[in-house]
Amino acid sequence: MTMERDGRFHALVQATLLDVGAKRSRMRGGELEHAQGVAPVEQLVSYALEQAAALHASDIHVEPVAGGGVRIRIRIDGLLQEWQEPLPQKVAAVFLSRLKVLAKMDVSKTREPQDGSFHFAWDGRQVDVRAATMPTIDGEALVMRLLLHGERARRLDDLGFRPETAEKLRLLFHQPTGVAMFCGPMNSGKTTTLYAALAELMKPETSVVTIDDPVEYVLPGAMQVTVQESKAGQESGRTFNDVLKHMLRMDAEILSVGETRDENTAALALRAALTGHRVFTTLHAGDACSAIFRMLEMKLPPYLLAATLTGVVAQRLVRRICPACRESYAATAHEAALLGVPAGTELVRGRGCAACHGTGYQDRMVLAEVLVLTEELREAIATGAHLSELRKLAKEAGCETFAEDGRQKVLAGFTTCAEVERVLYGG
Repeated sequence: MTMERDGRFHALVQATLLDVGAKRSRMRGGELEHAQGVAPVEQLVSYALEQAAALHASDIHVEPVAGGGVRIRIRIDGLLQEWQEPLPQKVAAVFLSRLKVLAKMDVSKTREPQDGSFHFAWDGRQVDVRAATMPTIDGEALVMRLLLHGERARRLDDLGFRPETAEKLRLLFHQPTGVAMFCGPMNSGKTTTLYAALAELMKPETSVVTIDDPVEYVLPGAMQVTVQESKAGQESGRTFNDVLKHMLRMDAEILSVGETRDENTAALALRAALTGHRVFTTLHAGDACSAIFRMLEMKLPPYLLAATLTGVVAQRLVRRICPACRESYAATAHEAALLGVPAGTELVRGRGCAACHGTGYQDRMVLAEVLVLTEELREAIATGAHLSELRKLAKEAGCETFAEDGRQKVLAGFTTCAEVERVLYGG
């Protein structure tokens, strides 16, 4: 889908086009500055970034096209869409150069990948930008990830969990000790849910430590640490493993490890739980039972995982129906079959309007599997049961699948059958 043309953006593109060749653009690295008399390309880049932040875009793609020039796409609510007008070749060259200078990349290198970062201010807050370039057959592409720095943790009740699912979640993370894992693919909201859980546990008498790369949410009252991995040209860095080892000496009752990336970090997290800590961590895995298998693949002792794991929250994100243009309609035969309801059952969808840029959706909510470990599951983990056996026991323990949660949310009018199908099965 392509958004409507932005008059201000178009005017800045034309100004930049006139300015190219008239004088060299003044480039400053590190952060965006706003001042009178700055070059049009700098104004163009500033405006593009600020507008993307205002639209709550998570990523910006600047992609070369055959024949010259670039197109710009942004990711909103998990989907890429055409945004702004394509940039002509002359404007594209200085636009990319400006972004590379901000990210402290070598402007002269266009035939090898580079990465960098910078930040800018928007709405009184700082937006951190991680940028990466890649040479393609049509020219150099650049992708930027936007991270709103210092955002407050959201409330668990605002994320879209059904009341009965939220109760299971609270049962899980109020356990006095043990490891709670939050899993899912990239951009599935794992960290958001983890911090919502931590926010409910924050008390003046509780010591909470978080370790992240980078810190995405501010948690008042917690000790928050940023991991700094070593890079080319740096003598050393701080890994999750390094920081976690030191944090175990900091008298913390609750430890949050932003991501379990390797065997050493996983082993330390489990041993921290064994000594009485509550540990929260994220993991890339497809579903709740796959997360358990993933931990075992890290060569962790099965008895240790069985003794310390309290539960797993697996999740995906689906788009919510736009509240401004929602309408009722009769379910198709296909939808009725998927939902297990009579044909013609009344469902809800978004018609598409200016508020949702014609998509029919606005914002996202979670689809979840919440698995609270039972004694039968612990025994199965300790004895090396197969994934199929774990899934059978998870079902017996009352763990609903993504499809079951999605069905309930479609029937309740929160999202659509098509959206659940897209997220769970592709297309």
